[in-house]
Amino acid sequence: MKAEYFRNNKYILTMLWRIRKGRVIGEFLYRVLYYLYWLFYDILFLKYLVESLERGRSFAQIMTFIVAAMVGFAIPSILSAWYLHVYKPRSDADIFEAVHTMLFEKATRVELRCYENTEFYNRFTLAMKDCEQRMTQIIENQCIILTSTAASVCALCYMFQIDHFVILFIAGPLIGNFLFGKIINDIKFRMNKECIPYVREMEYVNRTLYLAEYAKEFRMSGIFEVMKKLYETGFLGIMSKLKEYQNKRVLLAFVRNIFVFVVIYQGVIFYSLYRVMVSHSMSLSGFTVLFSAMNVVAWMVIQASEAIILSYEDSLYIANLREFLEYEPAVDERQAGILPADCEKAAPGGGMLSFHHVGFTYLGQEAPVLHDINLTVQRNEKIAIVGHNGAGKTTFVKLLMRLYDASEGEILYFGSNVKELDLPAYRNLFGTAFQDYQVFAMTVAENVLMRTPQNEADYQKAAQCLRRAGVYERVCRLSHGMDTILTKEFAQDGAVLSGGELQKIAVARAFARDYQIAIFDEPSSALDPVAEYELYENILKGCADKTVFFVSHRLSTAALADRIYLFEQGEIAEFGSHDELMRRDGKYADMFRKQAKNYVGGTSDVA
Repeated sequence: MKAEYFRNNKYILTMLWRIRKGRVIGEFLYRVLYYLYWLFYDILFLKYLVESLERGRSFAQIMTFIVAAMVGFAIPSILSAWYLHVYKPRSDADIFEAVHTMLFEKATRVELRCYENTEFYNRFTLAMKDCEQRMTQIIENQCIILTSTAASVCALCYMFQIDHFVILFIAGPLIGNFLFGKIINDIKFRMNKECIPYVREMEYVNRTLYLAEYAKEFRMSGIFEVMKKLYETGFLGIMSKLKEYQNKRVLLAFVRNIFVFVVIYQGVIFYSLYRVMVSHSMSLSGFTVLFSAMNVVAWMVIQASEAIILSYEDSLYIANLREFLEYEPAVDERQAGILPADCEKAAPGGGMLSFHHVGFTYLGQEAPVLHDINLTVQRNEKIAIVGHNGAGKTTFVKLLMRLYDASEGEILYFGSNVKELDLPAYRNLFGTAFQDYQVFAMTVAENVLMRTPQNEADYQKAAQCLRRAGVYERVCRLSHGMDTILTKEFAQDGAVLSGGELQKIAVARAFARDYQIAIFDEPSSALDPVAEYELYENILKGCADKTVFFVSHRLSTAALADRIYLFEQGEIAEFGSHDELMRRDGKYADMFRKQAKNYVGGTSDVA
């Protein structure tokens, strides 16, 4: 555990030195001045005054010494104030940004399955928990340990000259902090770790109550009571953990305080009074200076030992930060490898995408979601992936884009395993519109381009994409056109669009990429049948020279595809063109007729 403590602290200090070395140097110099001030005024300054009174020095001599001391510490005091109130807040803000940037970048690099893993969320929460504060605390604590220890040694040497035995009282705060303080902090860390699941429940309720997309459900249903109960469950869980550990923490804190404060202060007073009043082996002035020196040393030792304990506590949290930042994802978002263009050149006549006996099982589950998937897609083909909800369609898409790696089998791009490809370059092949799309509190143009428009050409590109998605005219009627902020979270004049309009903007986002393969995962779930048909026609026109995957449980537009794959319970139940499948009169034909009957009857679908 000691080795881990040193490794964690070294890890953070190295990181902070790289981010802002001036903060490390500044903190050290500040602490040096801080403890020099203590040593001078509480020992040397007091010693001079007491001796001056005993030896009968003149008032002028004493005042000259006092003024000289004030002048001597004036400049260091100004520098300390500038460091505390100007440089330190600015550098801490830089550290805050740098650390969170590293965490955010790491969070975007880990594989998608991590976000479906409770343990990952708990570890990420602990890594994020006050991380920047704990990192700056490590600087401060390490500087306190170094400088206060050095200052304590100097003070103890002076005290040793007065009395050889009085320094034994230092054992009190050392035992109190290093033994009992460590136990207290271990318990505190364990308690906080056990509270994380309950904290996440409470934070989830807090988050949903502030999001506009949940507002209607809260007002039109009884879900608020369910969420309130979830919040209360989290609260009661935290309270149960506090109650579980409270008696032990109180007892340990009481014993620690006895050693830290009572032993040293009362012990030194009793011992010094005995020497002054009983054995007459110490003068009153000696008692005064000795007690002042002991007071200084006591606080220095307390601060040093507490800094060590706090550093130990911080290192427990830093261990989570370090583990998270050093985690090597199974699918590295920056993985280098073979460029897709080189694969195409090597096998120009082969299938563009092939699945060979592909299976996939989610982490923690026994039953596979996909099993023995085999298919080959040629360039510019239009493929429909259909089936009931839960058939494995979306998982298929995630494997296709390598958001997950197949548990068995292989996926090939022009004959090369996608695991061997340059991942960013491979992902750039895809233009996507997800079923669970997200709209950001940014302008319409930024939501389409997924970046800030740089020039008029960017706006023209965004406009073209919106036209393809069939929502350009609606955007033109907004208060600021494509510069209108979506949602009212940060802008009073922001636009609140319908679900269908937002879904079309998500589709326009797919058109904005320079892609070769388009994936539309339930792109029309919020649209009526007429708007759905128009959207698919626009998609096919805009993607005439692209390979397209339509993913849907609604079959009304499947007839537009070159080939249809019907997924059922994680397997391909049927495949072929619409006409072929209708002639086969199997599961697809049965589903299509049922949905067509419902459309004629005026309802949406039942699949």
